[in-house]
Amino acid sequence: MTNEALGQLYTRYGAYVHRRCRALMGNDADANDALQETFMRVQRYPPGEDVMALLPWLYTVAARVCFDQLAHRRRAEPMGLLGRVTAWFDRPTTGSVEEKLCLGGELARLDETTREMAMLHWLDGLTQDEVATKTGYSRKTVGVKLKSAEGVLREALRGGVT
Repeated sequence: MTNEALGQLYTRYGAYVHRRCRALMGNDADANDALQETFMRVQRYPPGEDVMALLPWLYTVAARVCFDQLAHRRRAEPMGLLGRVTAWFDRPTTGSVEEKLCLGGELARLDETTREMAMLHWLDGLTQDEVATKTGYSRKTVGVKLKSAEGVLREALRGGVT
């Protein structure tokens, strides 16, 4: 792909791709890095003739870049269980401090196996199959425990826990 063609692609779709990167990365600085990497990949691996619509294709490339960067960040910042919970509750959300404390308390009260499964699935982003492989439990057991944990946490948010 020529620099001119890449520039035209960026001019036409750059703002859309940046918005997608911002949504996935959570902040402008990381979104800018992801946007730059997206168009660097596009230059190295231009769309083939089978690509019918460029914007969806660019969204796919951008999502892969963002997921790669998020995975790299997670590997580069090793944290223990407590650190991962703290990072999760430090994320800007619409929830109040009381809600975060309530969820943290309820998460801490889950049995060790369920808590580990919840952390692997919700915080580390592993699929239920990956959690099952990592913990040695069946996929069905993982699903049941995650559903139970979700119910406990939802109930805590509704005020069912004193």
